[in-house]
Amino acid sequence: MSYQIIMGETSQTFEDIGDAAERARSLSLEFGGSSVKVYDAETGLVAFTAQTTRKEK
Repeated sequence: MSYQIIMGETSQTFEDIGDAAERARSLSLEFGGSSVKVYDAETGLVAFTAQTTRKEK
């Protein structure tokens, strides 16, 4: 199974779910904790959503 993260007109495809999850968490941090959806590349359905939380100091 392949997984995709779609950002605007570009997408990234991952064969490994762990790699897709790591990239999704990284993007979530970059965008201030926004949720990032990872899609099943074959069906286009959402496979999972990643969202990080930032703790205020």
